[in-house]
Formats: sequence, C-alpha cells, structure tokens
Amino acid sequence: MATRTLDELKTIKQDVDESAIRKAIIDFFDEMDVDDVDKRTLLAISLEQVFRNIFALALAGELAREEMIDRLITEYSMIIVASGYRPNYEHIERVSTDIVDGTLERIDTPYTTSTDRSILIAETETNNAANYDGYEEAKANGATEKVWITMSDPKVRPTHMAIDGMTIGIDDLFAVGNALLRFPCDEEYGYDNPEEVVNCRCHLEFQ
Repeated sequence: MATRTLDELKTIKQDVDESAIRKAIIDFFDEMDVDDVDKRTLLAISLEQVFRNIFALALAGELAREEMIDRLITEYSMIIVASGYRPNYEHIERVSTDIVDGTLERIDTPYTTSTDRSILIAETETNNAANYDGYEEAKANGATEKVWITMSDPKVRPTHMAIDGMTIGIDDLFAVGNALLRFPCDEEYGYDNPEEVVNCRCHLEFQ
C-alpha cells in the first residue's frame, strides 16, 4: 500500500479548496425540492470532512483497517445523531466497512482519495439518511402510501423518470431498473445496484 509522509499529507490538505467543496455540496442540494435542504446540506458538509479524513489516514498508512473502520463508524454515527436524523446503525456499519476497504484496495488511484469521491459519498449518504428518516417517520405516523418524486430535469436517470409520480403501498418496493427500493438512495436494498442509488436526488411524498 502506498503511504505518504507527514509533509506530503500537509501539502495535500493545504491544496484542498474548502470553499469549493462547500459550494459543490450547496449547489447539489439547492437543486432538490425538499423541505430540509439546509439540514441535508449541513450534514453533507460534515460527512464529507469525515470521509476525507479517512482517506488521509489511509494515505498515511498509520492505522490498521479495523481501526479505521471503527473510527469511521463512530464518527459517522455521531454526526447522524447530531443532525437530528434517526441513525440506521446496520447501514452505517456496512457502508463504513465498504468505504475503508474500497479506499485501501484502490489507494494508488487518484480518484480514490479525491474530494470528488468524498463529496459524492457525502451527498449520497446524506440523502440516504434523510430519506430513511422520512420513510420511518411516515410509517410511524400512519401513512399508507408513498409517491416517488423526481426533479424532472435532464439529470434524472431514465429508470427514475419511469416511476416519477408512481404511488405504491407504504411497505411495498419500487422497481427501479433492476433494483427494488423502499425509498430513493436506499443503499440497504439497492446494495447490488449502485447505479440506481448513488447521487440520486429523488424523494418521497406520503399519503
């Protein structure tokens, strides 16, 4: 595994444009027609920093795989709880393991430790957390149906546009391409179909 000296890591950190990262995340969520845009934006900004720090630890080669996974699970969980969204600890544990393993396996590929990747993961994980929370809240409040809503713009995937406005039972699954999902960005059910989950901006309405 490639490792970097402390001086190299400091140089990388200095080269990171924090304002550009914040702007990219703000712009992404500003496109979404949801009531909790500000809450999602703040969560994604916090998560991006956590994921970027994990990349730096992987580059430094100072922590064992298990230590990095434990650290990411702890920090990820704390940020979700602090955000006000209910945590899905099983999901957090699995995705934290995947992030660390994927980073270590492809450490020599520039994208692996890039801010492009940390932003992408943060945006996807934020929408997973928000949509999971909304789905569980709706069920608890007695909702019986859910409606898949896209952003209806050119960025929407054809498989998502195909179910725009579709109404199904609250416990039923949306057939999205080859995936069966409870809600948009449902990484737990869509684990084998990341093309239907990653960076999705869709959301649900309930009735």
